[in-house]
Amino acid sequence: MKIIQFQSCVVPSDIRQKNYLLMNNDKNSAIIPESDQLNELKNDIESPCTKRKIPLWLVFLDNIPTLILFVLGAIIVCQVSKIGSVVFFVYALFSVVYFWARICPFCHHYNTLACPCGYGAISAKFFKKRQDKSFKKVFRQNILIVFPNWFVPFAISIYLLVTRYTIEILILTITFSLIGFVVIPLISRFVGCKNCEIKEDCPWMKINIQNKDQSISA
Repeated sequence: MKIIQFQSCVVPSDIRQKNYLLMNNDKNSAIIPESDQLNELKNDIESPCTKRKIPLWLVFLDNIPTLILFVLGAIIVCQVSKIGSVVFFVYALFSVVYFWARICPFCHHYNTLACPCGYGAISAKFFKKRQDKSFKKVFRQNILIVFPNWFVPFAISIYLLVTRYTIEILILTITFSLIGFVVIPLISRFVGCKNCEIKEDCPWMKINIQNKDQSISA
């Protein structure tokens, strides 16, 4: 027999439900028997808790390439439409705010300094915590909002290379592609998200892990 004390932390709704069901098995006792189920519950509850504080340089490292990507994307779009360039840049900024509003409130790192990109702390200043859906589900449902920031400029750059080839457009295309499809994913995989305590619960990291496994098997 062992007395268990749980530290307060942000606990996903499915874990809180397991906790509720387990505790109701013995309403009149604060002493809970050791079991495989209890150990699983303890691991689930403790894993999202973190005292880790992401250093400021890492937050900048995670965000500066994305900002550069947005600027390069706006320059590429500007080659076909100045108004379209403004619309693209406004959309890119909107997609970040949308991410704060619709994804971050469900994350275990909401309102902490453990988020590699710093979004968890920023989101908490403007949006309330939500636990009515799982982080995995919300992430998958909303992550498409950022895809145009990568693929619209890339598609336009390919069009420009075919119809109006110049060395400047070629350099823009190569630079944009390297930052968007190489630098940013590498930072996420090997720096920003590498030591994240909840990476097993994050669809973005699972995609990276799957791609890595596929490349190794190939």
